[in-house]
Amino acid sequence: MNAKIRRRPVYMIGVAAELIGVHPQTLRMYEQRGLLCPRKSIKNTRLYSQEDVERGRYIQQLTQEMGMNLAGVKRLFDLERRIDHLETENAGLRRELERKSLEYREALEEVHRSYKRELVVLPRGDLARRRF
Repeated sequence: MNAKIRRRPVYMIGVAAELIGVHPQTLRMYEQRGLLCPRKSIKNTRLYSQEDVERGRYIQQLTQEMGMNLAGVKRLFDLERRIDHLETENAGLRRELERKSLEYREALEEVHRSYKRELVVLPRGDLARRRF
């Protein structure tokens, strides 16, 4: 399913609650705790996307099957968000490192190519000797 379509708010709270398998009040509590962020219609009705429904199911799995409390779920979500941020930052740093490595190799090759222009072969007898 397209990411844009998955984020489109289409489910009212009752439908979303039924799809997740919880009471609508549970979804309000998840929203109050910052675990779900439904969009609001012009008439201030909560509207949930498919992503919200999947996140609600994930919250249910964490709390019901794994015995995690909502504070733990919030901490887990914060850590997952932090990991995503760090992975993005890491990928950017790797690209920068690759770019710098390529620049370094090119500069090093230029130095090596310049040796041929700077070195002059002299016959052995023509070398100047230093006296101490």
